[in-house]
Amino acid sequence: MASEATTYFYTLLALGVIGLMITASFEAHAMDLRTASGKRELKGLLEAIASEGAELIALAEATDASSRVCLRLPGTLGNIRWWARLASDSTGAWVEGGLGDPWEGRPELRVELPWNVSVSGTYEGGVGTLSLSCSRQGSDIMLILGKWEAG
Repeated sequence: MASEATTYFYTLLALGVIGLMITASFEAHAMDLRTASGKRELKGLLEAIASEGAELIALAEATDASSRVCLRLPGTLGNIRWWARLASDSTGAWVEGGLGDPWEGRPELRVELPWNVSVSGTYEGGVGTLSLSCSRQGSDIMLILGKWEAG
């Protein structure tokens, strides 16, 4: 009788281990789905920022006017914080961003701006309202990303 009880015990132990493995597998798959969804949403946000920036640049080129647009964007994508910054080099300018802790590592996504302009600024999701300011400074057009502060 003792060997039969031992067999049942090992069977239950094996089923428990298999159950934990299946649960861990489903959790990993669910995390992958959340991350993929977050990246899709982040790409949409970066495209919206780039689109608004392109409109401000076109306005500054056409009228030499300084302008600002404020965008109310979600603080998190899923349960993950996001960030964005404007960057440039000799080849052009772009909006880049990522999920998680800001400014660490390489940005996950990048959306090109249509004009070669001077850009700067950063924004962290959930910290106020995003502000894009554009002005002509001499012969250059400057696009600045930041947090809007009333006052």
